[in-house]
Amino acid sequence: MMNCICIHCGKSFKSNPRVKNQIYCSQKECQKARRARWQRLKMARDPDYKENQARCYRQWRKKHLRYQGYYRRKHPEYVKRNRTLQILRDAKRRKDRVSKLLVKMDSLKKGFYSRDVGLFKLIPQENRLLVKMDSLIVKLIPYKRL
Repeated sequence: MMNCICIHCGKSFKSNPRVKNQIYCSQKECQKARRARWQRLKMARDPDYKENQARCYRQWRKKHLRYQGYYRRKHPEYVKRNRTLQILRDAKRRKDRVSKLLVKMDSLKKGFYSRDVGLFKLIPQENRLLVKMDSLIVKLIPYKRL
């Protein structure tokens, strides 16, 4: 037996001599983290295992159709957290798509614009997550031709 440091909780523990390269202690939370890590790695490396898990999950969802609504009603903090995280996920997804469309003084390509395009009304778009404090996302609406 030798003293090791648990990679989940950071506490010192005596390793079991029968477990080679033990990196988690025996606490319940640490063992839960160990199993979750194993499953994440297994899903990434084994497509058959991943498909089997997905199939089992779909079957469970068919049998428990109302579970999600029940869970969301009983856990409003989960709903709030999920909405916040979804906004961040959407912003990240949008960033990849929108970053190529952002107009900067030095990024306009030749032939992209001309002086006789017309006037536009700028309408600020609310509730957008922006990386820069001085950025502004607007909707351009043709106002009139010059």
